[in-house]
Amino acid sequence: MALGLLAGCGATGSGASAAGPRTTDAALDAATVPVPTTAIPTTTSTIPPTTTTTVPPVPVPPAPVTPVPAKPLAAGAKGPAVQQLQQRLVEMGYWQPGVDGTYSSATQHAVTAFQKANGLPRNGKADATTLAAMATAARPVAAKPTPGPSLEVDLNRQILMVINGGQVENVLDISSGKPSTPTPPGDYKIQRQIDGMRISDLGALWRPKYFTGGYALHGSGSVPTTAASHGCVRLTNTEIDWLWASGVAPVGTPLSVY
Repeated sequence: MALGLLAGCGATGSGASAAGPRTTDAALDAATVPVPTTAIPTTTSTIPPTTTTTVPPVPVPPAPVTPVPAKPLAAGAKGPAVQQLQQRLVEMGYWQPGVDGTYSSATQHAVTAFQKANGLPRNGKADATTLAAMATAARPVAAKPTPGPSLEVDLNRQILMVINGGQVENVLDISSGKPSTPTPPGDYKIQRQIDGMRISDLGALWRPKYFTGGYALHGSGSVPTTAASHGCVRLTNTEIDWLWASGVAPVGTPLSVY
């Protein structure tokens, strides 16, 4: 599909450009240029010394201290073991709204994000395979670290990483564009946003944050485990609400899609 201002989940409008007048070689030849009769004094300037900017090393995040639960868990479970799982996920950077001991939809998406980041089957369950991987897995690492805040969308792993000072602070579960309507890779910035529901020809976008043309990060009631959108980056409504409330992704925030 053609990418541009007319593409994406919430695309509208069109664009055009025009070239200004040019001065031709013939016009330049026709002009009379007076030849100076006096010597032109030679002037020199000193070029200031070149300076370099040193990017500080990315700080190493603290290692998780909460042990992995001893037994598998799944949606609907409650109790101290679930709280332990939630705390372990938080310590590894996987976002969820709280540590309350209830294996909610938000916890299921956090587990799914962990599974995606580590190449595991994406079922949202803290099964034996997932818990074993969680015991040794490291926090995801930014592919394009910058000195300040930034966002990265990893299309292969289907995760969004919220980064500050080069360190991944939060990892969120997403669903990007399916193969027939892919999310365009590139380096962008959050350009504009709508604090509410945006109804487009391709569906409803909750609190979208646009990064190029009609492509946006937005909340949705459906975030599958694979790329399934019309080109936008879907998050859960809870996740996009947190992006707004936390202030980590205002207009102007760099966003890389790869």
